[in-house]
Amino acid sequence: MESLQEITQRSAKQNQQAVRALVFKADPGKTVPLELDMPGKPKDLPEDPIEALTLAGDIIEPPFDLMTLATLPEHSTELTPCLDAMVQNIDGFGFRLIPRIKVAQRHAAPLQGTAQIDAEKLSAERVALENFFAYATLDNSFVEFRKRIRVDMESTGNAYFEVIRSSSGKVQGFTHIPSYQMRLGRQEPDPVLIKMPILQLQPGGEVTTQEMPVWRRFRRFVQSKAIQRRNLSFVGGYQLRYFKEFGDPRQYNFETGELLTPEKLASVPPEQRANEMVHFKLYSPRSPYGLPRFIGNLLSIMGDRASEEINYVTFRNNNVPSMLVLVSNGQLTEESIKRLRDFVESQIQGSDNYSKFILLEAEGVMEGDEGGQVKIDVKPLTQTQHLDALFQNYSKNNQDKIRRCFRLPPIFVGRSDDYTRATAEASRQLADEQIFAPERDAFDNWVNRILFPEMGVVYHKFKSNSPNTTDNAELTKILAGAERTGGMTPRIARMMLEDILGQELPDFPESKSFDPDLPFSLLMAEAVKNQANPAEPGQQLTAIKTINALTASDIPLFNVSEDEVAQKLLSLRSKLESEWRAQSGGLPEEEG
Repeated sequence: MESLQEITQRSAKQNQQAVRALVFKADPGKTVPLELDMPGKPKDLPEDPIEALTLAGDIIEPPFDLMTLATLPEHSTELTPCLDAMVQNIDGFGFRLIPRIKVAQRHAAPLQGTAQIDAEKLSAERVALENFFAYATLDNSFVEFRKRIRVDMESTGNAYFEVIRSSSGKVQGFTHIPSYQMRLGRQEPDPVLIKMPILQLQPGGEVTTQEMPVWRRFRRFVQSKAIQRRNLSFVGGYQLRYFKEFGDPRQYNFETGELLTPEKLASVPPEQRANEMVHFKLYSPRSPYGLPRFIGNLLSIMGDRASEEINYVTFRNNNVPSMLVLVSNGQLTEESIKRLRDFVESQIQGSDNYSKFILLEAEGVMEGDEGGQVKIDVKPLTQTQHLDALFQNYSKNNQDKIRRCFRLPPIFVGRSDDYTRATAEASRQLADEQIFAPERDAFDNWVNRILFPEMGVVYHKFKSNSPNTTDNAELTKILAGAERTGGMTPRIARMMLEDILGQELPDFPESKSFDPDLPFSLLMAEAVKNQANPAEPGQQLTAIKTINALTASDIPLFNVSEDEVAQKLLSLRSKLESEWRAQSGGLPEEEG
């Protein structure tokens, strides 16, 4: 047997014999020209530009993959109903425009000739806002636009939409952008001094627009979009678009994200300048991105999906057979085994003829008298089979965890088997107060505090409609009690009806005799006094009772002196005598 050293020496000798080299001696004074053809063009895809920008420090990568978060509702039976409940109850009931100033101020006496002008401006602004929101989003309605924003924010924790301005700089409309395509640029270290438009309420009730100087740090936004996407894979390259933050007065190049200085601004046409971007998010203390509410229940979502897949595979494969064929003191013949296999595979599966049967034959294993009688027994295994799906308690607990992260009552996701009417009404009211109404107010505050001052809207407020969760019986009692105490006015009643119905009611008719700010009791008393006919018996009886009360000796006259009472009675007697004389033939009155 060869040693290790012998094997090494023999291998080196063989390599020496196999290697041949041909050496040319080049003349340093001569050069040989190389014939270079056109090189072939590589056809592989470039690297993800988002990853390159992240490594360069230009953008911030989100803490979770946004595409994965956006596709989670497709794999969860509980997450989709929860998202639908949030979207419909927060943004699905529309909106209305509410005047900032009271209607009574428009009908009041003119103040230096401005009341009529303000009324005209109010009407003109109302028409302009209705036209704006009718076509603020060209692809769909403004309500559908808000729904898509809500879907993004509840799915990924972030929502984005582009603000489009006209050539004159006025806000013209919005464009929704899917949240999984957007990335945040790093916030600039140096703040910028800007003039922020705000609304100021004046002592006389007027609202004016003023510019408040503030220092703000802005950031850029980057949209990365695949030219073509098939099965979640990029096949055609990428496109990048840059946006600036809403309110940033500076200009950027929308293809490169470069800040345009005054010298470069003239060379860049307006169509190549970046538009503004609005970013809504569910606040996260550790990231400038938002995080969805269900981020802590990712394992519950994945676990529920895995349990559904196991149940599906178990159902499809029928892992536990439905019966056993037992043979005692013998064995099935090869023909019987083949016949049984063919019957199960070709006849039972997918067959509608349930009356078929199969004939089995068996033979004993021992010959002669010692062989026992062959016995074939069919034993069902229905008790051993799974009568229901697996992991039912595990799946139910996971679904409860997913629903609780949204704080939704079970009735909002279709679980209302054990609900009574009182429980359902209480759940609806509690959910609207604690979950849906705060989210609606957050969007309304952005429109009223940021968007409307930028648009110069001063006379109206944006108000999202809400579902009617009011108990009508309790509301009737409250209104009746307020009316008896003089605390209910027509204007207050109109405001309550607008909130309950979710729509704006027409204004009160202009009338000098009708004041919508007076209580109902005073208005009714005034109406009865003005419209009552003194010739009616009821009115005459009331006058007689009043005179009897005034002339009764046992009833005090309070603040009315005796001389005043006597003077009124003498005047009444004089009018009655004049009426009597006129009806009795015109007898002359006594002189003196």
